[in-house]
Amino acid sequence: MTDSIFKKLAAATVGTALIFSLGETTMPAQAAALTYNFSNDDKTLTGTFSFEQAAAPDDQEVTIAEGLKISASYGGQSYTEADDPLASVFTDFSGTIFNQAGLGLYFTPSAFNVYRENFINLNDSTAAGVQTVTYTTVPEPSLMLGLSVFGLSLFLGKKIASSRPSSTKA
Repeated sequence: MTDSIFKKLAAATVGTALIFSLGETTMPAQAAALTYNFSNDDKTLTGTFSFEQAAAPDDQEVTIAEGLKISASYGGQSYTEADDPLASVFTDFSGTIFNQAGLGLYFTPSAFNVYRENFINLNDSTAAGVQTVTYTTVPEPSLMLGLSVFGLSLFLGKKIASSRPSSTKA
């Protein structure tokens, strides 16, 4: 029985490796695109931004000139990187953003300001006009594909094993 499990695991591993190796030979080399969702506490500001991971390591700042793309919605209006040509993102050397670590988006359209982990409503000078910004990473599609293939192989392996008649020795 243990031998059968190892054979199935080996087959699933080889199959997954083959899928990824074939995919790499047919697709040109690309830098990993990092995408983050962000929002303030009461979710009146929601948005995403993305950039190529290769743009982050040199100085840990990614600018619009280096490929930063921003899409945000606040107060019924949409905002992009065109609304703040000086927008940038500060990351660690791998392109990662941690909440409350001084890393994140610097984005100042005319209605609000996102400064790292702070959201500031420029039209509200009360304490309610300042909120926390939360960043969440969006998984890369190839990672999701790989996990899906792996999960499917495990599911099918269990399905096939349960459909076989069990043999008992007397």
